[in-house]
Amino acid sequence: MNRVSSATGFYERDLNNTLVFASQDRIPALPLLFATILVIVGQTGCRRAAPSRASDSVSEEARRAAEALPQRVAPALPPLLPPPEAVARSAGAHSGGAVKVHLDSEPLQLNPLGEADAAALQVVMGLVYEPLLECPSPGQAAGASGGDRPNYGPNYRPMLAEGWQVSPDGLRVTLYLRGGVKWHDGHAFNVLDVQASLEPLLLAASSGSATLRASLQDVASIELTGDRQVRLVLKRPSDFALRALCDIAILPDHLLRGPTADPAALARQPVGTGPFRFVAWERGKRIRLARAAGYWGGPAPLDEITFEIDLDGARALMRTRRGEIDVLPRVLPVHYPDEVDPVTLHGALSLVRLRPERWAYVAVNHRRAPLDEAHFRRALSALWDRERFARDLHQGLAHPIGAPPFAGLAAAPAGRDRAATEMDAGGYRDSNADGVRDIAGTPFRETLLIGAGARSAATEAQAFVFEARKAGLLIDPVVIDPAVLLARVRKGDFDLALMQWEGRPDEDPSSLFGATGAFNFGAYRSAQVEALLDSIRVASGPAARAPLLATLGGILAREQPLLFLYQFDVPALVATRLHGVATVAGHLDLRRAWVEP
Repeated sequence: MNRVSSATGFYERDLNNTLVFASQDRIPALPLLFATILVIVGQTGCRRAAPSRASDSVSEEARRAAEALPQRVAPALPPLLPPPEAVARSAGAHSGGAVKVHLDSEPLQLNPLGEADAAALQVVMGLVYEPLLECPSPGQAAGASGGDRPNYGPNYRPMLAEGWQVSPDGLRVTLYLRGGVKWHDGHAFNVLDVQASLEPLLLAASSGSATLRASLQDVASIELTGDRQVRLVLKRPSDFALRALCDIAILPDHLLRGPTADPAALARQPVGTGPFRFVAWERGKRIRLARAAGYWGGPAPLDEITFEIDLDGARALMRTRRGEIDVLPRVLPVHYPDEVDPVTLHGALSLVRLRPERWAYVAVNHRRAPLDEAHFRRALSALWDRERFARDLHQGLAHPIGAPPFAGLAAAPAGRDRAATEMDAGGYRDSNADGVRDIAGTPFRETLLIGAGARSAATEAQAFVFEARKAGLLIDPVVIDPAVLLARVRKGDFDLALMQWEGRPDEDPSSLFGATGAFNFGAYRSAQVEALLDSIRVASGPAARAPLLATLGGILAREQPLLFLYQFDVPALVATRLHGVATVAGHLDLRRAWVEP
């Protein structure tokens, strides 16, 4: 499931805590850990302006900030955690034991069909609740330009649905439900549970997650065709209707709408079909799960998983190093790499790396000239020195991208010469020799707003401002509340905005790049892209979509409808006594984990 945000991801707010300023209607498939992020928002398009003492002052401040960037050698990266497919349970795996996992925020509630937050999804998705299908986890294959592109298996895998069939016209999907599945309270799993979970998401006025509703946009209705059969009737052929079933948790009908229904109770005390059952939630302290008896997939190796709630990142690191926490899913940037050096871990912890399906980009408002022109967008892209920032500011954990990660295209080299070539080709020259590029004497001037508290983002932004000023573009940086920025972007009241996209690379890309996409804030339009998006929608499965997505990535890299910046890795700590930890979409999967006796 995808999510767009103006205030999540990659920039540290302070030493101990991270903040989330994000739209709660974009919820990822698995939990994410967030910090604040820079946002660039413009004023009203092109306007006549001249360099002023204020802008000269800004340029001087930007110069000092750019020259103050540290010169670093990025440390060697820790190993990536493997996907679940690569973590078969060892024959010598011990059954039993308990683990403690850090949770850096308190969940608002635990119902994944509502406006669940990242902390809630980390606790319940895959452990307490399960979907009908499971999507294959991508391996990594070399991209055409040296990047990594996802390499998917052939199709979806059964979960609560043990099989499915698509009609020849592509307008009906029949799901065959697994028998012998029990809810944690002893009730039998059946077709009514599927109907009760999916049907409300088809209603525009539903109080459920807007993200999940959007994922089922091609589904017209749900029919019960047998004791263990459910049929999805589609508005148009779309494989994304199946894809959505990987991310939607199925909840019990008897607690959602039965005679004893109490949906509010599910938000506090979830009842699922997964390998772990909910035990207790001590507000402000911890949430406990225990192995579910009689789980249809066989007993989980662990007896118990406890999520330790601690909003102080520095204290959580100390507790992890003392052995009080077994898994720290995110090491804060201020602590990496010095505070997690192998010498300091004394063999009790392993430093590993996760690659969340999240990437940073600059949204561009195509309604405003000259941002609607590809030469100018490519010029702006050339002024963001991704390689330098990745090395000097992000400790090598940021990977520059030239297109969405599904394409595996590396970013084109940055530089003022390249930017100047693009601006010259677009007709943007300094006609009056005042040092600012213009069209017929009208300079283009941008406002660069920085999310309050995002210190490393501010440093990176100032360096970009400095490069732009030397290239003849005026950019005025201003600090603003990130929530206000996101609201302005949603209204289209911006020129440029640094954003973040979260989701799996095989999801429907039309949300960002389609003419009517819910997150196409910049109103990008391309007939060539629209035709390709139609082909991607009807392709049968992730493997069939992969070459089409690669073609789309090439077009997007050339047109730069967004300025693609980075995909980020996240360092994490795992106790060496804990084995079988995997990653799904860049987030921890403990279903097969086991501990040494």
